[in-house]
Amino acid sequence: MKIVASIALQAFLLALALAITSLRCWVRMHLSRQRLTIDDYLVWVGWLFMVGWFTCSSIALAIVRDHPLVGPERLTDSVKYLKVVFISTYFFDIGLYCPKASLLAFYWRLVPLSLQCLRTSTYIATAYTACAAASALLVDTLIARPISSNWSVQDQTSSTWNSGPAIYVNWSLNWSTDLILFILPFFFLRVLKLHRCQMVSLCGVFSLGLITMAISLSRFIKVAFATDGSLIDDASGNLWYTAEMCTAVVVVSLPMLKPLMMRMSPKNTSDESASGEKRNAWRRSGDRPWSKQPENGRRYVQAGNSDEAQLTMQQ
Repeated sequence: MKIVASIALQAFLLALALAITSLRCWVRMHLSRQRLTIDDYLVWVGWLFMVGWFTCSSIALAIVRDHPLVGPERLTDSVKYLKVVFISTYFFDIGLYCPKASLLAFYWRLVPLSLQCLRTSTYIATAYTACAAASALLVDTLIARPISSNWSVQDQTSSTWNSGPAIYVNWSLNWSTDLILFILPFFFLRVLKLHRCQMVSLCGVFSLGLITMAISLSRFIKVAFATDGSLIDDASGNLWYTAEMCTAVVVVSLPMLKPLMMRMSPKNTSDESASGEKRNAWRRSGDRPWSKQPENGRRYVQAGNSDEAQLTMQQ
């Protein structure tokens, strides 16, 4: 793949993640009438690390254009390239775990204290994810000793970026946490008061995690199982990494856009039109039936604006 095309596609993915994340926050504040929560901020942190990764990727690809990688092991004579690549590993790994942390924060708000079994499952998932993130950072830092080997032209084959064990360990930790976070919400379904159609819809939302897992697996196969004759070039490899980060950010945000999808659905639009006609008729007649609504009823309607309020768990 050409370097310019790779950078352009990565920039598009970065912009897509920005658009979805911004839309998520707009829905939260303007449609649901809620303040931003910790899970929203964690998604933004993940996007910022994606920006850091994209910056490093663009710089590295620009260096490759002037200092092409040579030989079957694709070696370089640029110390700057090696330093940029080493820094990018931290942006990538931290950027992947921020959306996971956002999802866990959402689960913490969703599961009430009275459901000890589900709370314990969430505890375990959180602890495992935190340990996996810490382990990934330790692998990035300690697998090449001394750490200066990561930007040494002579020792670049043993750097973190070129280390087979680092690739296997970090991907295994990343994919296993994705699998846990994909399975965990299905345990919530048996304690949710939902109609069948709502249950099917919620299963579809939870299944979005399969997209992230599929992209991650494809990236791993492309990078880890490439033979000497089919080594993936930096332009294509970096695009795969960016696609995985983008998918992680987007998939975590998509379920939060449900209020917008409901607002845009044809059925809901027709209901709103009918409600508008009724309100106009009431105004013309001078009757104000909503002013007679009990206080509890108003609170119930306001609570109904929150998509999370619909997930009422059985005590």
